[in-house]
Amino acid sequence: MLLDSINIPIYSLSTCSGILWRNSQGLIGYEPLTAREKLTGMHLDDMYTLELVCQGMQEIYLDGSWRPVPPLHIVWTSPRIMHAHRTSGELETIFALFPSAMVEHVWEELYGGCPLQVPHAAILPSPPQLQNALHHLLQEVRSCNQAPDYIISLLLHLALAEFLRLAVQPTPPVPSIATQPLPQERISSEMLHATQLLKEAHTCSSLSLEYTAQYVGLSLFHFSRRFKQEVGITPGHYLRQQRLNHALQLLFSTTLSMEEVSYLSGFGSARQLTEACKAAFGQSPSTLRKERGFFFLSSNSSPSMYVLPSPENTHPLRETQALLITNDAKEQNSVVEAQ
Repeated sequence: MLLDSINIPIYSLSTCSGILWRNSQGLIGYEPLTAREKLTGMHLDDMYTLELVCQGMQEIYLDGSWRPVPPLHIVWTSPRIMHAHRTSGELETIFALFPSAMVEHVWEELYGGCPLQVPHAAILPSPPQLQNALHHLLQEVRSCNQAPDYIISLLLHLALAEFLRLAVQPTPPVPSIATQPLPQERISSEMLHATQLLKEAHTCSSLSLEYTAQYVGLSLFHFSRRFKQEVGITPGHYLRQQRLNHALQLLFSTTLSMEEVSYLSGFGSARQLTEACKAAFGQSPSTLRKERGFFFLSSNSSPSMYVLPSPENTHPLRETQALLITNDAKEQNSVVEAQ
């Protein structure tokens, strides 16, 4: 069935909420962390959409199924794929929209001579460089100095290029928490030594903030205050970031038990690892490992018309070809054979 013959809504720029900036090169928007109950109907967007879930959880209906988009994951949809969104609870997102001409232009710059192979849809963990690119975009757009349009357009261009590089990688990266670069121009030698210690010794579960403060010759109170002022986050938050990123690598690249992952990443216990994962991703580490996968709807498949399933219908029929990438080669084969 051709899309042109189907009477379905096409959402235009004027219907998007949270828009902060737009011109012919694209659009950037932001939805702050708020509690919401939302369900859209099946629709097409009029541009390519790239959305980063910063906090909370949403679901998107693609390829006949509701698919979760956890924190620090991105969802990509093309103007050729019908989809719906469902949100229940708190959610914070940054989103960018790109006209087809810009996507084709950036693709040509990256892979000149190769046919355009942008997926119709994708859900995958966002690498730190893409998170930083979108956060930088948001910062510039919201800047009191009102960055010139050409600067915003350039940053949009760079964010799109980051995604296109990611989309053609044979093995997308595991989820990780983006860490802001240290502000070298205003960080003291004491705080620089502290960050080095927390980064290099994070696997030691006995490493404490008290010890770190003594290491740089400060009281815990003054150390914590100066660390937050100079680095931008608390030392406890910085240490959890290091341990959690290490734990995520082990979760998705090994078959180690939760206790082993906890010990090797410095958390000391599975309970502490679980608390950190739930705080950062809204899910336990075992759930993250079980449900993790990368969804791509091939650009070679033909989008079809879907009807949203009723709430009790949890296994709607799949109508197009998709690829679910997992860590297990046997599971990959079984998924492909099942399709």
